[in-house]
Amino acid sequence: MYIDNWQTQLRKGMLDIVVLNLLSHGPCHGYELVQRMKTIEGLKIREGNVYPILARLQEEKLVENYTEPSADGPPRKYFKVTTAGQQTLADMNGHWEQIIQSIRIIQKGEI
Repeated sequence: MYIDNWQTQLRKGMLDIVVLNLLSHGPCHGYELVQRMKTIEGLKIREGNVYPILARLQEEKLVENYTEPSADGPPRKYFKVTTAGQQTLADMNGHWEQIIQSIRIIQKGEI
C-alpha cells in the first residue's frame, strides 16, 4: 500500500536526525538506541539497521565511539556526538523546525 511505503521512506529519511538527537543526550550503544526508538510511536527500527547509520555518521565524523567493559558479556561500543556532530545537529534541528512550520502553513491554507 502506498501509505506504508510513504511512512517507511519518511522514517528512513529522519533516522540520522533521530540518532544524533538521541546521542546528544549522552553516549549509548547501538542496542540501547534501538530500544529507545522502539518506545516512540513511528520510530520502530531493527537493531541491524542502526549500525550502518552509526557507521556512516562515524565516517562523516559526526559521531565517535569508545569501548567500555560490560558486566553482561563482551565489551560494548558506545557512541557519542562529536563537536562537528553537535553543529550539524543544530543545523538539522533548525531545518526540521522550518519544515514543520512550512507544513503547518500549508495545512492551514495560509498560502
